[in-house]
Formats: sequence, C-alpha cells, structure tokens
Amino acid sequence: MKKVVLITGASSGMGKSAANHLHEKGYIVYGAARRLENMKDLKEKGMHVISLDLTDDASIVNAVNAVMAK
Repeated sequence: MKKVVLITGASSGMGKSAANHLHEKGYIVYGAARRLENMKDLKEKGMHVISLDLTDDASIVNAVNAVMAK
C-alpha cells in the first residue's frame, strides 16, 4: 500500500518542492493551497490538488475530509 501525504503550501516554495520530491518517491500526494491555479503543474504530474485556507476552520475540515474520503 502506498503512503499518502497532505502537503500544505504546495503552490510554491518548500511545499511545492516537498510535493514533487515525495511524488517522485512513490507517495500519493495531496497538495493543498489557496491558489489552485498555482498547482496545475502538480496535477499534470498526477498529484491531487485541494483548496485549503489554513485561516478558515471549515476549509481545513473540508480538505481533510476530502483526503480521507479517497
């Protein structure tokens, strides 16, 4: 069974780098950020992208529930 990882801040910087690295290592990656358009490249590589605003409790719950449902 593959390991699953949820990475916040995956639209740029360290978050995007971590998403790419873990995807290359065989993880199922869910990249999360406020700006989905900045994660198109992750999606094109086969990663999942999720809208997530860490300042909004409902957004956090929705993101975690979406990952758990899959």
